[in-house]
Amino acid sequence: MDENTNRLLQQISRFFQASLQSSLAAANLISERLKERPAWEGEAPEKGVGDYLGILRHSQFQMLRMTENLRLLSLLETGQMPRHTEVVDLAELCRDICDSVRTLLPSVELSFREPASPCFTACDAELVENLLLNLLSNSLLHCGEGGAVRVSLERTQDTLQIVVSDNGSGISKEKLETVFEDYLRPLELSESGRGLGVGLSVAEKIARFHGGSLVLTSEEGHGTKAVFSLPYVPKTEVHAAAVRRTGRMRSLLIALSDVLDSGVFREPFI
Repeated sequence: MDENTNRLLQQISRFFQASLQSSLAAANLISERLKERPAWEGEAPEKGVGDYLGILRHSQFQMLRMTENLRLLSLLETGQMPRHTEVVDLAELCRDICDSVRTLLPSVELSFREPASPCFTACDAELVENLLLNLLSNSLLHCGEGGAVRVSLERTQDTLQIVVSDNGSGISKEKLETVFEDYLRPLELSESGRGLGVGLSVAEKIARFHGGSLVLTSEEGHGTKAVFSLPYVPKTEVHAAAVRRTGRMRSLLIALSDVLDSGVFREPFI
């Protein structure tokens, strides 16, 4: 990506993010004003208004996901991503994310397995959350009814591995070879509403940003397995673990917007 293309991509991303924030604020204000209107001035409320607002917010969050991924892709590809490194309990981070996803998608079978020993690493916690959510979104998107997603945290002598596997539709051998550049291919009409395929590319670049790796293995019709590796930080080198984050709902809704039903967005979250 040349400098001019990168600059244009970042400008487009900032423009759309600002416009979408205003649009979301307007949708939330409409929702609150409708609630305040007493019995619709004696009339029955128009059927489906809440559904329409849910569809509107859903689309807005999908666009926010696209613009945020494009912004990260540009920064990561050009080496302009700021470094915010902290010591993180990776087990706690993964556990919190999985618990939150289950809350939003209670019908999905999502399990998390962690080792008994501590799992600390030095990383940008926000970026690692983004990576994990992109992997979960990809797995959930390709798991039909009765699908299952498994997250496990494994530790070797000097590395930590987050493994996300599913029993979904899988990826063909041909597509797997270029999966991290999937967003560059022409989008087919049947894939509209399922994003641009930028998420996996962003996840892979986040892994490399941390000096780690992201490896995907898959078999069409039999699911996909993603392995994200990070350096392990011995407990003797840990001075202070990262504080548990709050206000994660917004990032969850953005990251999972391609998976969630529009009914989730009927009420404003921000």
